[in-house]
Amino acid sequence: MENVINPFKRAGIGLLTIGSLDIGVMVYCIMNRISYSSNFNIFAVIAGIFLLRGGVKTARVIRWFFAFFIFGSFGVILLFPLLLPLDLLATQFKSNPVGVLFSYSIPALYLAIIIWIYLELSTTSSKEIYKAKGYKTGHPKSAFYASLVMIIVAVGLFYFLLGGESATTAKELAKKQLGDAYTYHITSMATSGASGTATVTAYNKDEIKNIRVQWRIK
Repeated sequence: MENVINPFKRAGIGLLTIGSLDIGVMVYCIMNRISYSSNFNIFAVIAGIFLLRGGVKTARVIRWFFAFFIFGSFGVILLFPLLLPLDLLATQFKSNPVGVLFSYSIPALYLAIIIWIYLELSTTSSKEIYKAKGYKTGHPKSAFYASLVMIIVAVGLFYFLLGGESATTAKELAKKQLGDAYTYHITSMATSGASGTATVTAYNKDEIKNIRVQWRIK
């Protein structure tokens, strides 16, 4: 890309930023024993370097992946009440407001940066580079379809997790231990034939408890 202005430069800087920030947050969480799933870290740093060097293939791959991520993120937002009931979220916020704000502000910041990077890789000058290299310049529809499939599968899994017979059994077992003073929500579950194990979150307005239950239907 000699003598050509690099249209991917700002996106590269953005990826270096989000990668470095992700590494910093990951280290902080490890040091403070906070659960954290790192998604970008060194990969974002490397991709940022390639974009700063004008890598067209890297730009196309990142653009597709971020389109998939953006569509998927909005799907997760729609599914959020299934993932975490709002009254449970209210109790979490009441008991640890700083932790809750921190846990959601970081993903929101990442999503904002990702949207910005996607737009940077979709500018007119960027599309001119794609076209000159023989690539399509439209929005990556395949990313949308892939994220849609992922959302449909997620809905099916959540229905199985939260609305099936095994979920009912797990909640009843948890309820036998703690009684009617709590609302019960399945956090995780694994089944094999007639047996299974689950982690059930029991909560009310004042406290949250996690209970591990197991069963075997004869």
